Amino acid sequence: MKTLPEKYYLTHFFELLDYLTQTSWGLLSDEQREKINEFKRLSQDAQCLLVRVINRKRNFVCDTDLVYEEITDYVQAYQTLKICGWISHATSNSELQGLISELNKTQLIALVKDHTFDEPPVKSAKKAQWLDYTLSQLESINPASAILQEYFFSSFKADFSYFLFLFFGKLGGALSQFSMRDLGVMQTQNQREQGNAHFEHREEALSAYQYCNLYSELKLLSHASLVENARKLVSGEYTHPEGQLAKLKYDHLCYKLANLVASEDNDLSDALLTLSAHPKAQEKYIRQLYAKGQHDKCKELIEQLLDSPGDEQLLFFAEDFYRLKFTQSRTSLLTDMLRDSGAPIALDEAYVGYVEQGLVEYYGRLEVQAYHCENRLWRTLFCLSFWHELFEDSRNAFSNEFERTPKCIKDNSFYQVFEVEIEQRLSTFSSSSQLLNWLVKQASEKFGSHNRLMHWHPDGLAQLFEFAKQAPIDAVCKHLRAMSKDFNGLKDGYPDLMLCQNSVKFIEVKAPGDSLRRNQLITIKKLIESGFDVSVQTVQWQVQPDQPYVIVDIETTGGKKEHDKITEIAMVKVLNGEIVGQWHSLINPQRRIPRYITELTGIDNDMVSDAPIFSEVIDDIDAFSQQAIFVAHNVNFDFGFIKAEFARQERYFKRAKLCTVQLGRKWLPGHASYSLGKICQDLGIALNGHHRALNDAMATVELFNLINQKRLSDNPQEAKSDQ
Repeated sequence: MKTLPEKYYLTHFFELLDYLTQTSWGLLSDEQREKINEFKRLSQDAQCLLVRVINRKRNFVCDTDLVYEEITDYVQAYQTLKICGWISHATSNSELQGLISELNKTQLIALVKDHTFDEPPVKSAKKAQWLDYTLSQLESINPASAILQEYFFSSFKADFSYFLFLFFGKLGGALSQFSMRDLGVMQTQNQREQGNAHFEHREEALSAYQYCNLYSELKLLSHASLVENARKLVSGEYTHPEGQLAKLKYDHLCYKLANLVASEDNDLSDALLTLSAHPKAQEKYIRQLYAKGQHDKCKELIEQLLDSPGDEQLLFFAEDFYRLKFTQSRTSLLTDMLRDSGAPIALDEAYVGYVEQGLVEYYGRLEVQAYHCENRLWRTLFCLSFWHELFEDSRNAFSNEFERTPKCIKDNSFYQVFEVEIEQRLSTFSSSSQLLNWLVKQASEKFGSHNRLMHWHPDGLAQLFEFAKQAPIDAVCKHLRAMSKDFNGLKDGYPDLMLCQNSVKFIEVKAPGDSLRRNQLITIKKLIESGFDVSVQTVQWQVQPDQPYVIVDIETTGGKKEHDKITEIAMVKVLNGEIVGQWHSLINPQRRIPRYITELTGIDNDMVSDAPIFSEVIDDIDAFSQQAIFVAHNVNFDFGFIKAEFARQERYFKRAKLCTVQLGRKWLPGHASYSLGKICQDLGIALNGHHRALNDAMATVELFNLINQKRLSDNPQEAKSDQ
C-alpha cells in the first residue's frame, strides 16, 4: 500500500501556491499576495504548523491537539506564528461566539463555573441549552479564561478557502484530494500541465465566491436569517453577480430563497422569482400569476418565452402551458405521448425493476436485436465525434489535473467556440461507413482515457458501432449539431432501448407507475426533429405462458458462495408449461467435498474427479439460460453461486429471477413448511433422490407449473398473450 511522505501536506500546499502564482495571481488582493510571500519566508516548522491549523475543519484549534512528530520545535513555531500575527486568540465578541459554539458540553459547564454566573442550567441539561445560556452571557465572558486560551485560530484560513476555490473553480475542494491522488485513490490527468485560471478577473472570482458561499450556507441559516438574506437580494444590497458562475448561483439562490420564504412573505417570494433567470423560477412565477387570476400578464410572459426561447425545458413548459390554458386542448403533451404509445407489452413480474432487460429478451424472441443504451450511446457518440475539440484543443484547456469536465461544456459554449471545427467534422460524416471508421479510430486511440462525460465499456462501444452502421446519417449529424449547441440540455433523457433491424428505432419504456419526465420528452422531441424513429412503449405485468423459464437446481460443497463451490447443476427449460430442454452436469469443485455434504447429496469426491470444472461449461450455462427467467427454490442461493462462479471468470451473470418459495407462500398458502421436500409431499409431487440437482429441478418444474396455473386462474385476464 502506498504511503505519504512525512510533510506531504506542506508539499501539497506549495503545489496550490504554485498554481495561484502561475495562473491566478491577478485574482488575489495585494494583501493576499504579500501573505503568500511572507509564508514562503517562514521556517519550515512554522509553515507545517500553519498549514495544519488552516486545514482543520473547525475554525478554532486546541494547542494540545497540534503535536506532530515532523514539527521538531513546536513551541518556537507557535511563538513565531503568534508574533507574526498568523494565529490569534479570540478577543472580539464575534470571535468568542464562534469559539464558544465549538466547545463541548463539559467545556461549556467549566467555562460557566469559572465565571460564577447566576442560575445556570442543571448539569444534566442538553448541550444546546448550555450553549444558549453561555452565549447569553457573552458580554461578561473573560477572553483570558484558561479554557478559551487553549484555543486559537488563523485568519489565513479564510484566504486558504478562497485559494482552494480558485484552484478547483468551486466550493468543496480540499488538500485531501492531492493526498488521494498521491495514494492512487483518486485518478487524475497527472500528465496535464497547469492550465488556465477559472476566472478572467478578480471581480468575477470574488462575485462567484460570494454567491457560491451564500447558496451553500442556505441549509445552515435560521428562518430569520433566510428572510434577511432575501430582503438584501431584493433591495440590491449584495453586489450584482459578475460572470457566468456567479450569475448561475445567483439565479439558484433567488429561486431557492423564494421557495423558503413563500409561506411567510408571498410578495418577497414573488420579487425573488422575478430576479432569477432560473427556468423553474420563471415557470413558478407564471403559474402563480395564473393562479392569482392575472391571466393577461401570464399570457404576455408566455408569449415572450415562445418568441425568444432561451432554455428547452422552459420552452416546453411555455408551449404546454399555453396549449392547456389558452387554447381548447384538455391534456398535456406528456399525457398525449403516453396515450398514443399503443397497446402495452405483457411481461412476467420477474422483470419488475429490470423492465428494459425484459423487453430486450422479448424482442430477441421476435428475432429483433434490441440494446439497452439510454444516455451512454449518445454521450459516447458525442465524445468520440469531437474528442480533440473537447479534451485536447488549447481553447478548451483544463485548469488542472483534477478537472474532468471541459470548460465549454460547463458553460454550454461548445458550438460557439468550435463551430468551424464541428461543421467540418460533420461534413466528413457523409455516409455510415465514414462515421463508423471515425468512431472505431477514435475509440482505439482514446480507449480508457478518463473524463466525466462518458464511461468506457466494451458493450457500449459494440452498441455504438451497430448504431453507426444502421442509423440514418443525416439524422445523426443533425442531432450531433443539436448536442453541440446545447449539450447540457441534451446530455440525458434518451430512450431506454435501441432496436436494430435494417435501421434503428428508439423506444422509451414505461412500466406501471412510471411517469414520462419533462427532460425525456424534450430529448425525444429533439430526436424526432433530427429524423429518428422514436416511440413510447408501455408495459404491464402479466403471467406469460409463452415466456421461457429455466428452472435451476445446484448442489454445492457448502452454504457460502464466497468459499464453497458447485458440485452439480441441472437446468430445465419450460415453455407454456411444457419441458422443452434440459442440461445437467456434475462439476469438479477443485476442492474436497465434506463428508456431511456427501451424506446429504450422495455426491462424493470420486464422482466429480473426472467431471468438467465450471470454466469448461460456463458457455453452455450462459447459452442455455439466455432470454429466460431464472427460477429456483430459494432462488438467491442457486443464483448467487452461479453469479459468483461467473465473477471468478471475470464474467457478469444477470437474469430476471423468480423464487418458488416466495411464490408458493403467496399462491399456495396454508402449508406448514415450504421446503422443497415438504411442499412436494403436501402437493403429491414425486421427489425421488432429493438433493440431487436434476431430481430437485424436475420437482421444482411441477411446483412452478402449479403456481403459474394458480396465478392464471385467479387472474384470468393475465392469460392473454401480447400479440
